[in-house]
Order: sequence, then structure tokens, then C-alpha cells
Amino acid sequence: MQLMEAYAACMACPVRSNSFCDAVPMSDLDSLGKARRLIRFNRRQTIVCEGAPATALFSIVSGVVKLYRSLADGRTQITGFRFPGEFFAAPHSGRYTTTVEALTSVEACCFPRSRLNRLSQRFPEIQTNLIEMNHQHLAAAENQIFLLGRKTAREKVASFLLWYREKLDQEKISEDRRMSLPMTRTEVADFLGLTTETVSRVLTGLAREKMLAIDKSHSITLLDVASLRRASGL
Repeated sequence: MQLMEAYAACMACPVRSNSFCDAVPMSDLDSLGKARRLIRFNRRQTIVCEGAPATALFSIVSGVVKLYRSLADGRTQITGFRFPGEFFAAPHSGRYTTTVEALTSVEACCFPRSRLNRLSQRFPEIQTNLIEMNHQHLAAAENQIFLLGRKTAREKVASFLLWYREKLDQEKISEDRRMSLPMTRTEVADFLGLTTETVSRVLTGLAREKMLAIDKSHSITLLDVASLRRASGL
């Protein structure tokens, strides 16, 4: 019964076509179902900790997580975010290199290292997909380095909003172009290398210029994407 439920869950997965496990053909979804376990995490729950033994890889089915690293004195730096269809906490090294926290309620497939290795041996294209997705993460990291080192505060915030808009599924952007950010302004500031006050000031300025609107729930409506793109320095 559990195997049939796992098969059905993989069959109905809304992000399988965008995930590395798309390498497993439909006829072998029972193998995929046996290799993973669906886990649910609450908002703000820590999923893995930096420095802990790396035992599993997680693939997001729904929700958003943040990745961050910490210094001994408690200072932290957000290194990235992951969205549905993307993976995190790859167990290629002995220990996890980042802490991962759920920004929303999250559903993720957990693949223990041993099961993932066996699945990859049977379906080698899994490793191809993982490498390609790693390249995408590397390209995003390079863009982030450029953003942190060369862009102004205004360009950084505009770039972040455009990037987040691209990451969202189109059906999650309402007809009036309103989008809700799961991260706080402090987290946006941390990611962009700014202060919370600077992020708020830039958002207020962009709203004053009619590029966006901010409602009482802090949802953001993009009013003029072309102008926002110019403001980003693109």
C-alpha cells in the first residue's frame, strides 16, 4: 500500500518535470517512490544545520527555503533561496555547508545518500540533471557576487524583485501583478548586502516613482516592469 501511495504521489507531483528526478521514466516511478520520503516542514523550521553530517538531499515540492552560513560570533549571511523543483543540501561532502530554513510551509522529498546513489546508478541521467542544476546554482552565485560588488542599493533591490518575479510560477502572480514575498525585508537586506532601512527606503522610492505599489500586508505589485528593469541596471 505504501509503495502504491508513493507511486501515485510521484505520478501526481506538480514539479517533477522541473526536478532532477524527471530522469526516472514513468514506467519506473515505483523505484523513485521507494528512494524518497515526502517530509513536511513548518514555516521557520530548520531543515538542516551547517556542519551536521550530510546524509540526504532534499528536493522541494512546494514552498521556499533560505540557505545561510554563520560565523562563530553569530553573524549570518544568506547565500541563496530555493524554490519548487530545486534541490538543496546535496550530500556530496561529509557535512552540510549551509543551514537551511523553511520560509513558508514546505513539502520536500528526502533522498538518503545511499538510496540516491543506487537510484543514480540505475538512471545515470539523474547525475546529469543534478550537475546541470548545480551549474545553474553556480551561475546564480556568480550573478550574486556581481550584484553585491558593483550594483547600487537601488539596482540591487530592483534586480531582486525582477529575479523573484521570474522564480515564481506565473499562476502564483495574481492578475493585478501582486506578489507576496516570503522573506522579510531584513532577509532581503541580508541577501543583498544592505541594511533593512536601506531596503525600505529604496522600496519607498520605487513606489513613489510608480514602478511598484506596496499594500498593508507588504505584498508588492509591479506596476512598471520595464522601468524597474532599467532601474536594475540591466
